[in-house]
Amino acid sequence: MAAEESLTDTVGFLLGKLGQQANVRFADRLAPLGLRPRHCAVLELLSGGPRAQLELAKAVGVTASVVVDMLDELEQLDAVRRVRDTADRRRQLIELTPTGRELRHQTLALARQNDEELLTAISPAEAAALLHTLGRIAAATGLIAK
Repeated sequence: MAAEESLTDTVGFLLGKLGQQANVRFADRLAPLGLRPRHCAVLELLSGGPRAQLELAKAVGVTASVVVDMLDELEQLDAVRRVRDTADRRRQLIELTPTGRELRHQTLALARQNDEELLTAISPAEAAALLHTLGRIAAATGLIAK
């Protein structure tokens, strides 16, 4: 008799549950810095240069009011600053401060620690293959640019 199929045997279910676990662990690592996982997306996006608030909201996938809250929180940590756009004085751009750049580097180190902890059950070669495959899937679904 064949075993009955289970939802827990689907990629979507396993990725979702592992993602939840990874996010909780990452949040615990970030808490001493005064950061949450959602702040990391903003720090990462701003590492490429200043961006408008609305552009950040769209890139992160949140409403404009949510990104304002996130920026207020990051501003309190001296991680970002708002500056007037010289090309359009009605628009504010958000840029990383030196503190924000350092926080971004710290979050990357913490994310790497998180990965190491999550991937202890597989070999380094399997971990590299998993990261490559997930990157391809994320790019194919438009989650990341490759």
